[in-house]
Amino acid sequence: MIEGRANELPDFQVFRTVIKYCMVIIIVPVLSFFVAKSILFDGVLRLDPINSSVYSAVVAVVVLHVALGLYIFKAYSETEKDPKPVKKD
Repeated sequence: MIEGRANELPDFQVFRTVIKYCMVIIIVPVLSFFVAKSILFDGVLRLDPINSSVYSAVVAVVVLHVALGLYIFKAYSETEKDPKPVKKD
């Protein structure tokens, strides 16, 4: 029974990591779009609504690619921590 629980723990950690990155991939680009549009492009630069929406979409796409790149980097850089089998003499 204990061995079964030990095998479930890494699966749960992987699931939790995937859920975290999914939330980042969904929420952060949307927030960056609206923040860039309302504060930077409409507020500071005072662009017309169409241009500010286009530039904000570009910002959101760049942020999305950065988040996806971080997820891919994490997926490839994870090392397996398999315990080495103990030899019995």
